[in-house]
Amino acid sequence: MHPLRPKSFLSLVLIGFAMVALPFNLAMINAEFFLDRLARRGSQAVYRSVSVVQESRNLVEQLLALERRVRQYQVLRAAELLAGIEEKHKEFAVSIENLRALPLQPDQQQRLRQLADAERQLYLALQGNGQALTHDQAFLEGFDELNRLARGLHDESQQLVVREVDALRSSTTRARRMLLWLAVLLVPVTGLFTAFFARRITGPIRQINRGISRLGEGDFASPVEVGGPDDLRFLGTRLDWLRQRLDAVEKDKRKFISHVSHELKTPLASIREGTELLAEEEVGPLNDQQREIALILRKNGRQLHKLIDDLLGFSRMQARISPFRGGAVPMVPLIKGIAASQRPAILKKNLDLKLDMEDLTLFGDRERLRNLVDNLLTNAVKYTPVDGVVRIMLCREGDKALLEVSDSGPGIPAEERKNIFKPFYQGSSPVLGPVQGTGIGLSIVQEYARDHGASIEVLDSPLGGACFRVKLPLAEQEGES
Repeated sequence: MHPLRPKSFLSLVLIGFAMVALPFNLAMINAEFFLDRLARRGSQAVYRSVSVVQESRNLVEQLLALERRVRQYQVLRAAELLAGIEEKHKEFAVSIENLRALPLQPDQQQRLRQLADAERQLYLALQGNGQALTHDQAFLEGFDELNRLARGLHDESQQLVVREVDALRSSTTRARRMLLWLAVLLVPVTGLFTAFFARRITGPIRQINRGISRLGEGDFASPVEVGGPDDLRFLGTRLDWLRQRLDAVEKDKRKFISHVSHELKTPLASIREGTELLAEEEVGPLNDQQREIALILRKNGRQLHKLIDDLLGFSRMQARISPFRGGAVPMVPLIKGIAASQRPAILKKNLDLKLDMEDLTLFGDRERLRNLVDNLLTNAVKYTPVDGVVRIMLCREGDKALLEVSDSGPGIPAEERKNIFKPFYQGSSPVLGPVQGTGIGLSIVQEYARDHGASIEVLDSPLGGACFRVKLPLAEQEGES
């Protein structure tokens, strides 16, 4: 057993469903991953932007509060105001550290360092010589520079919000594009998986169907081979076993028919010879009753002889003993020869045989074509009443030859037409001849038509009876002319 071959048809179907669903599942997982990452980046961007804007606003407010305390100290000279200045200085330092902890741009970090250094210098100067510096206008103007740096940092923090929004929009666009390409790639990949497993699933089913069809058509020579899962392969081996059994039964049946037919022909020949001698009064004169009995024996002897000949022909046809010998067959002389061989039966019923034929050459087996036409003509003569009409028409139709044999007999009911080609089937139409048919002739006609890649159909004849139509292949030179 192959290690990668499924053990059962159900497991193959389940594997197929899983593999077809796999691209969708991977796409959903990938989409979930990208959306989750995009959501995290969005929340982080919002947090950073809000934190930077808030801390930069705190810096501006703390600088204003620090400047206000310094100016109050300049006016009031109260010692407790110095403690308030120190408190604002510490709050400012905390805000500086908070901003440094955030992922700022290089220019923002540079501006933040400048702001921290400038504020520290002012604070140290104030601690060293506070009373003198508070009267120094240049010292107070240092706060203007601090406010300018703080407002610049605040403005840049607002620009950071815009940049974060743009970055988030860009990430969203990339994620959307990636998901779109993923969806585009998902369709052919899923289609390939679907086609592959559909072929793996339906392939063994088609093989089983072909095997059963061949068995139904009587082809017991071709082995039944089924691939796929182990249970279907086992079913294939059982079908092949059935084929072998049917082949053996068919061979035994043909052998029996052939053997019995040949065994019957020898005593039948003696019986026919004796009845002919009696009917012709070669052994002495007969009275009317004896003559009637002799004629009955002769008639039934002929019918039995024909039945045995048909059985042998049918057996040979099913066994395909004679190989198909394809070649160019001129049809006009062939049909005229068949008509001449049946001239006694035609004259006996005073039939009008019409031959409407183009000079066509067919590609086929001469003997099979002869038997095909002979059986169709025999059937027409048999069912046509006295003084009736039988017509054989041969013409070209495209790259085929159209052969029609029609008669003015009782015709074939529509409900019987699907059965008349079955072996030994006897229709309801009365036989208007001395010998009852065996129901094999039309079966032979159908098989010989199939041997030529043709089909036969039954139509209503313009003459009032039945019309048998066969389309046969033309010889190559005929098809090209």
